[in-house]
Amino acid sequence: MSRVGPVCLLLALLTGCAVFKPSKPAEEPNPFALPAGAPRNARVGFIQGYPLRSTSVPLLLIPGTIVREGLQVIARDPQLNPSAVLEITSVRGRLAVARIVRGQPQPKDEVVLPDPELAEQALSLAP
Repeated sequence: MSRVGPVCLLLALLTGCAVFKPSKPAEEPNPFALPAGAPRNARVGFIQGYPLRSTSVPLLLIPGTIVREGLQVIARDPQLNPSAVLEITSVRGRLAVARIVRGQPQPKDEVVLPDPELAEQALSLAP
C-alpha cells in the first residue's frame, strides 16, 4: 500500500467535514430607519463655555446644521437627560446664541432637536 492513502485518511480525520451555511439574502436598507444605537433626536451642536450667571449661551453647531432664530432646542447631559430648554436668538455661520428658557446647561452638553418625550421631560426643569 502506498503512503498516500493513509496520509489522505489522516488528513480527512483531522480536518473533519466543512459545513457551508448559505447566508441570508441582504435586506434592502430602509432610508427612514435609524442605524442601530443611533439617538432618536437630531444633534444640532454643543454648548460652549459661558459665565454661569448668563441668561444666554453660545452653541457650536455641527457642520451642515441649519437652524433659524426662534427655534427651541434642548440641551442634554452625557446621560441623555435634559438639562435645559433653549431658544436660538442669533446665528452666524457655525456659531449660534441661545437664550435659556428653562434649566441650567453645562459646557459641552449636547444640543438636540426635541421629540415629544424629551420635550415633556424638559418641562419639569426649573425656569
